[in-house]
Amino acid sequence: MRWLIFLSKVAFLCGVTVILALSLLFYEWNKGETVSSSIITSGYVLGLVMIPLINVIYLICWAAGKKPGAIVPKWIIIFNILCLLLIFVYIFFINDPYYHQA
Repeated sequence: MRWLIFLSKVAFLCGVTVILALSLLFYEWNKGETVSSSIITSGYVLGLVMIPLINVIYLICWAAGKKPGAIVPKWIIIFNILCLLLIFVYIFFINDPYYHQA
């Protein structure tokens, strides 16, 4: 199950980039254009793939009777679940009809 630990750490880093990318969306705190584009790209592309994938793997492990909390640190699991919820809120925010009104 070393692959689960590795994928959890990768998803953790993707979650950090998702949070940074969302903060760049709402607040222009970084004036460096190249750093901003790489943060946004890694946050949206890698984060939208890795975070749901690792949460589905957690669910499969839990349904199979193996506890992911015994393998992966619990704080990483909780952070990845919170990042998944943040991604869902962001997707619902973008698809909100009031968001696109003039």
